[in-house]
Formats: sequence, structure tokens, C-alpha cells
Amino acid sequence: MRRSGFVGGALALLLSTGTTWAVGPDWTHLDEDPDYRQARRWIEEKNYAPAIEKLMILLKHQPDSPVLLNWIAFSQRKLKNYPVSKQFYDAALLRDPTYLPALEYQGEWFIETGDMASARANLDKLVKLCGRCHEWQDLDEAIRKAAGG
Repeated sequence: MRRSGFVGGALALLLSTGTTWAVGPDWTHLDEDPDYRQARRWIEEKNYAPAIEKLMILLKHQPDSPVLLNWIAFSQRKLKNYPVSKQFYDAALLRDPTYLPALEYQGEWFIETGDMASARANLDKLVKLCGRCHEWQDLDEAIRKAAGG
């Protein structure tokens, strides 16, 4: 998805002024990278192993990207590689503790590994960062399902 010149210019202006945002946009500069888009397609198709390989290659060039770290963690979690997944979620949130998708998906990791208290703690972080945004809604629904309600 291409952004208009106005949005791109506004983003460049904000970044050049050193403005810091508590939460980021849903899009990333990685959306312009065909390898990233291919990895995301594989994830959507539940084809996690090649997605991980592609993301790991991209990560070599952008080792501090919470976006890449989060998608690797997500894919590892879907493959039930919980210890590896945890390492990547931790790394993503170390780079950006306010990265909403990582907080949501790490919360789902907590549910899957039986740590409901930590899942709820991530839900609390999300509501403070973004109110009842879609990440909060998705994690809230996952917690309710896991709790039987």
C-alpha cells in the first residue's frame, strides 16, 4: 500500500523534529520491501517456516526492528516453539516497550503457556497505551475465551 506524498512528507517532518510517539502507526517502511510482503503473505497463509527464514534474513539488516522481531516471535509461537518465540517477543519489546502488536501477541503467548496473570498485565499495558484499540480488543477476547467466557 503506497502512502500519499502528504502523509509521507508529514511523517518525515515529524521524524525530523525528534517527536516521539507513544504508539506507532499500523504501517511500516517495511511494507515497501517485497521480501517483507512475501513473508507476511506466508504468515497469512499459515506457512510459518519459510516466513521465519525470510524474516531472519531481513533481521540481519535491521536487527533492532520490533516489527521483524514480533513477526518472527508470532510465527515461532504458531509453530509451538514457545522458548524461541519468547526470546523474540522479549527482544521486540526491549527495542520498543510500547509496540502494540508485540504486547498483544506476547499476551497470547502468555495465554498459550498458562500465564494468565501476565496476559492480563499486557492487557493493562495496552489499555494505557491505546485505550480499547484493536490490539486490546483481540487480547481481551483471547483472555475471555481462555477463561471460558
